[in-house]
Amino acid sequence: MLSLWPELYDFAQIAPVLLRLALGGIFFTAGLREVIRPRRNPEALFRLIGIAHLAVGGLLIIGLWLQLAALLAALEIFFYLTGDLTGRFHTAKPLGYLALMLAVAISLIFLGPGFLAFDLPL
Repeated sequence: MLSLWPELYDFAQIAPVLLRLALGGIFFTAGLREVIRPRRNPEALFRLIGIAHLAVGGLLIIGLWLQLAALLAALEIFFYLTGDLTGRFHTAKPLGYLALMLAVAISLIFLGPGFLAFDLPL
């Protein structure tokens, strides 16, 4: 079947940029929230988790070491998703939201950073 707008495929490198900015923004804001005002005890542990979120979100936003940052994001999202599904703990995020974030993180591992990134493939 023919594509409706085949000339848009020339701009295929925009999609990974949008995905990494969205996922990086989510991680960065969540990390900033945990560093500034942790909602749970022990505060030191959740501040450390917040710093990790800030680091992963920042790496995703600037596109540096993208595959590592996306893998770390995917592992954490998978941890939250399986923990919520098995009933070990409950997250405030809906399961569909976590599943979508997991799909974005995994796709970034394979798609690469797109343009406007420090981590360009050789």
